[in-house]
Amino acid sequence: MKRAWLVLAAAVQLGCGTSTAPSQLSSSYFLSTLDGKPLPVPYGADGSMLIASMLDFGTLGRPRETTPPQGTVRYVVDVQRPDQFIDHSEVDLNYAIEDGTLRIDLCPPLALCLIASELVGPIKDDRAELVLTHYLGGKAGSVYRFVAQLPD
Repeated sequence: MKRAWLVLAAAVQLGCGTSTAPSQLSSSYFLSTLDGKPLPVPYGADGSMLIASMLDFGTLGRPRETTPPQGTVRYVVDVQRPDQFIDHSEVDLNYAIEDGTLRIDLCPPLALCLIASELVGPIKDDRAELVLTHYLGGKAGSVYRFVAQLPD
């Protein structure tokens, strides 16, 4: 399951909003822990290691105070395989923010996904971190803790 999710993973590049209100998110977030364990962490039965992951919301097109804020997000993941090869993947995903909760749909646009898969978590006032839970078919799974690159 994690490998399938990894293929879908990509950092965030959001569409432009129409308001001039401040963004609800920082421009970039880096994965610091997966299920409470710092990177690198085992990632798959073949001995692969998750070594890096990033959500990149960009600097010009971050979400704004529209109803509800939404757009596309790029999620980037680097996995080191047992042969030391680094597998780098990026994918653009749809996101929405409603009632202070960020939802990232892990099914890429125009793809046919049979089971709903998403990352869901609250947006804190300080924007310093995102704690997102992976939901597969409505069932909670791994918890991903991202920290903001730099406050803006």
